[in-house]
Amino acid sequence: MLFMENEQYSLVDALPYIDTQLGSTEVAQQVKALIDEEMAHFEPRDYLSSLPAPELPFIEGDTMAKEFARMEAGQPFQGIDTGRYKVDAPDGAEGQDHEVWKKQGDNLQMQLEYNRLRHTNLEMLERWGNKAWIAHSCLVRKTESILGNEANGLRATREEVNKKRKLDQISCGNELRKLTNELDQYAVDNAETVRALWVLEAEVDRLRRTARERGLQVPGDEAEAAAGASAEDGEKTSESESKKLKVDA
Repeated sequence: MLFMENEQYSLVDALPYIDTQLGSTEVAQQVKALIDEEMAHFEPRDYLSSLPAPELPFIEGDTMAKEFARMEAGQPFQGIDTGRYKVDAPDGAEGQDHEVWKKQGDNLQMQLEYNRLRHTNLEMLERWGNKAWIAHSCLVRKTESILGNEANGLRATREEVNKKRKLDQISCGNELRKLTNELDQYAVDNAETVRALWVLEAEVDRLRRTARERGLQVPGDEAEAAAGASAEDGEKTSESESKKLKVDA
């Protein structure tokens, strides 16, 4: 698997992610800016470096090597040389040369053989062409049917995977939204509770002040007074000990 070539690939997981703010233009621009910034510092790696190069015997020949060299040099493509198929009678000085006549005769013989092969192929096409085309059409339709079934099966499998992932995302989204609403409600309830406590504490303080002003004994004052007395005794003890230490010194 290609993804296993990545370092720490096992740490990557398809966690559910629900974001309802991506529809906003401002958020979409911020996300795009972050992606562009990341891509500017991203150094792509050769993910196929560990795989062997494919064997391409067709383009490894001398003819294709020359053609690639021509394209790299920017030279124009040379069309088919049809001069070799022309048969002209030598004239002038060449008309007295036996080798020129022999070369033209060989060329003419080649053209006759080429036309004979064309005639033979046309006869075979006329005799067997329909049957060969029907057989070829049946083979092509059968191949198309097999490949089509495989493609449909792969599409169905992909669709099932996508549906399952979408349903999982929707389910997780609903659960996350439910938990978010509960969290928000808890925060509101806690804020209301704290505000109610402040109101009650303020009311209790007001009632205490009113009771003290009327000379009534308020529960809890004795404990506060005792705590205050203990604090004063502790301060006096600390002062006396410090004075004693100074005298001793």
